[in-house]
Amino acid sequence: MLKPMDNLNSGHNHNHYDVAIVGGGMVGSLLAYALLKLKPCLNIALIDENSAPRTNEESFVHPGFDARSLALSAGTCDLLEELGFWQEIKNNAQAIEDIHISDRGFFGALDLPRKNKKQAFGYVVELHEIGIALNKQLDKFKQLTRLYETRLLNIDKYPQQVICHLTDNKKISANLCVAADGGDSVTRALLAIDSQTSDYGCSAIIANLGCSKPHRNKAFERFTEFGPIALLPLTNNRYSLVWSVANADLARLTALNDACFLAELQEAFGYRAGIFCETGKRDVYPLKLTKTLKPVNHRSVCIGNAAHALHPVMGQGFNLGLRDLYVLASVISVIKDPKDIGSFVMLNDYWSARARDHENTIILTDSMVRIFSNRSWPLIVGRNIALQAMSFMPELTGPIVKQAKGQFNLFN
Repeated sequence: MLKPMDNLNSGHNHNHYDVAIVGGGMVGSLLAYALLKLKPCLNIALIDENSAPRTNEESFVHPGFDARSLALSAGTCDLLEELGFWQEIKNNAQAIEDIHISDRGFFGALDLPRKNKKQAFGYVVELHEIGIALNKQLDKFKQLTRLYETRLLNIDKYPQQVICHLTDNKKISANLCVAADGGDSVTRALLAIDSQTSDYGCSAIIANLGCSKPHRNKAFERFTEFGPIALLPLTNNRYSLVWSVANADLARLTALNDACFLAELQEAFGYRAGIFCETGKRDVYPLKLTKTLKPVNHRSVCIGNAAHALHPVMGQGFNLGLRDLYVLASVISVIKDPKDIGSFVMLNDYWSARARDHENTIILTDSMVRIFSNRSWPLIVGRNIALQAMSFMPELTGPIVKQAKGQFNLFN
């Protein structure tokens, strides 16, 4: 409910911003960067519940930029290059030039070779490396206020702005509030943006692996009854592992020592990539599908995982979030009057450009998980015949390749 204008300034001083971004992780920080690259005159607040990262590159620590890796689609790399950020991380990126898809225990398999020799399917980059580069770039913007160790407690909505109540009795006002604080977004709830969550009953074990054979820039997606095992090529001939396991088996697997863990993984995955000989730190993340039917409300919008937290199959989650922030920054960049940032017209333009991509990507990833984890024999036979058919008739792989590369017209 909107509050009347005469209550707007009830004796409390607060700073005003064009855009307040809640969440200082990958999506929130990149949105701040994109906005200030496309429209340097903006005044931005970035609200981060974490401590300020250390400036020493060797000791950079931030929970949003941990040991995980991101698979950046070719389309995402194009957008980052357009924003002038790709060159900051490309030296630490590993190309994905081939993708192998298989169904564990069955005959279906598909190889997607790199057809366009000028461009790979995408690149894999460690989040820590992105964090170092992004933090360095954000430090250059004097128009950016980063509020560390700060949480959003409440939001008051007024016709022309919102008031964000923060910890330590701080307040800020903004023309637009952006929720970029992840799948369990507190901001989304405070903004009264409805969401739906489906639990896959699985969790992802994530680690970096050493292997006996060179990866030759090849990624693997091996489907099992509990979801896929993904291996993504990393620099220094390593793989980034994302292993979907049943929650009932999670405690046992995470309690294993490194040698036993690698043996279990080898049995589950096979020897297509070689022999797994080393594993780094293992992290665990529950796998759920969270989606908002319409992630916009009065002078507010959810982007990234706050709008759609996806299963990691095909590595679509962050790439969808990157397209969110790029379109939002682009829509804001052409606005002449700052008061129109966050208006109904602006948010409608944003959602009109994003709705179809959200729907298509969510349906694709959810369908892939459910189809390949289903143990019904007719479905098993059908999906394996489909994989083999695509293997013999490469023209059938067009939709998969298009989604993997993520090169879409974002402003249809």
